[in-house]
Amino acid sequence: MSFWLRVNMFFRSFFLQAGWNYVKYQNLGFALVMLPFLRRLYRQDPEALPSVMNRYLEAFNTHPVMASFCFGAMARMEESVARAQSVADYKEQVAEWMGARRGLSITAASIGDRLFWGTLKPLTLLLAIFIWMLLGVDFLEISMHPVPLLYAFTAGAAAFFVYNAVAQFVRWEGLQIGYESDDKSCFGLTRFDWNRTIYNAKRIGIFFAVGLILFGVYRFFEGVRVDIHFIARAMLVLFFVMISFVTRRLRIPNVYLYIAAVIIFNIVCLI
Repeated sequence: MSFWLRVNMFFRSFFLQAGWNYVKYQNLGFALVMLPFLRRLYRQDPEALPSVMNRYLEAFNTHPVMASFCFGAMARMEESVARAQSVADYKEQVAEWMGARRGLSITAASIGDRLFWGTLKPLTLLLAIFIWMLLGVDFLEISMHPVPLLYAFTAGAAAFFVYNAVAQFVRWEGLQIGYESDDKSCFGLTRFDWNRTIYNAKRIGIFFAVGLILFGVYRFFEGVRVDIHFIARAMLVLFFVMISFVTRRLRIPNVYLYIAAVIIFNIVCLI
């Protein structure tokens, strides 16, 4: 795959969902992205292009960023289809192509949904909120003062840049990795430890979320006199939260914990 062909497919990939429909999902965008490659591959046999395009207009649906792995893999496998020496060989290559398209699109969608929708977007939102905190924007006050436009833009731009730096890197590299890899490595998807990446990103998100909660609790109780009853009840809540982790690990039914919590909380409230 040449550099300029890769650039062409990369920019076309932003329009993958432009023709989204309820019948075949992203099939129009899929065909749009692959068209430059197919034209170059079948330039010696232009009459074959319409029948080839019919395969790319079948149902296709995956994560829009991780789809780049599918584009590269389908391009590699299409070269095998184009080199078929007999009708039987052609049918076998097409069957493998269709199976790889389906399996790869499902795998890429699963990874992309967990990485980008479920992890990276919430994480960048928390990043924007933390930047506002560092800039002195007190968004926890009931009567908020107008936020300077520069502050709002800085936090939003940082979140936008971080998300797209990861997304566009994966989109760009996925094309080449998918094209250069084979089915033994799931066309490059197994080159990265996606589960560990998602795990670490979620832990960072938890760190930011806990920081926000602690900051909110501090601002809520700042200057407020807290009596011993409130402290006792708060400690009980924390105690049962910690115990719930132990009971889950020991596989003790949570119903017993709930019963104990109700009894103890009623006793404490009566004292």
